[in-house]
Amino acid sequence: MLKKTTSIITALISLLFLLMAGNVIKKHYIQIPGINHDQKLEKVYVTRVYDGDTFRTADGENVRLIGVDTPEINHEEGTAEYYGREALAYARKHLEGKYVYLEYDQDRRDKYGRLLAYVFLTDGIFFNASLLEEGYAHLITVPPNIKYLSLFKKTVKKARGEGAGIWSRLKVKEASLPVIGWEEAENYIGKEVIVRGQIVDTYNSGQALFLNFDREYWRTFRVVIFSEDLNKFGFNPEEYFDNKCIKVMGKVKEYEGKPEIIVDSPEEIMVIKNCL
Repeated sequence: MLKKTTSIITALISLLFLLMAGNVIKKHYIQIPGINHDQKLEKVYVTRVYDGDTFRTADGENVRLIGVDTPEINHEEGTAEYYGREALAYARKHLEGKYVYLEYDQDRRDKYGRLLAYVFLTDGIFFNASLLEEGYAHLITVPPNIKYLSLFKKTVKKARGEGAGIWSRLKVKEASLPVIGWEEAENYIGKEVIVRGQIVDTYNSGQALFLNFDREYWRTFRVVIFSEDLNKFGFNPEEYFDNKCIKVMGKVKEYEGKPEIIVDSPEEIMVIKNCL
């Protein structure tokens, strides 16, 4: 009887532990709809993590995670973009010195010869999605590797809405930078500021997207997003920001006699409720 009771208690404790563990990782774990868990994923051992989205395996392969772009780190100069060190620490904690599973998409290598992969941890966590969910990475879309694009868009939208990780940058900067109306931008050439206002007109030239605050855009302040940076957004910026009140952070530059801010990263611009 005692043996049976002990077995029951042990089973209950094990069940409780599993439930607690589930609560701990719930935020990080993302069940992938439609994924075939019987498929053969490549098991590799991670020997070194270079940054949040790149690592090296024991067999000498450099692996670049698909769909994510973490802030850059310059190891030689000891500098990092906002949240770059945090992303590196997160990747090292979960990848370095551990086995992981790789899933490939249509293009298996990039122009640098690196393997392009979706990474799953041994406990089932989808690491690419976890980076987006926790705000350690931007979404970056490079066709034809778009198998989980729909999931990634939903995940990054949630992180952006919660101000997680990199998405906290604007809020943090508000404590130290001047916050001005778009009409004042011409007085801050060469200075880093946060500009508020309503987008009333947009134009995509094919080389850049222009967000304008006045119908007479040819002589007033504007926001510029170059085409190569548009795929960092998990949405269409031209449609999303049109007629919205926004705040944008950056250095005011003068181009052809008018002020502008160039946005090269999505966390530098966001929609706000009040234009004033």
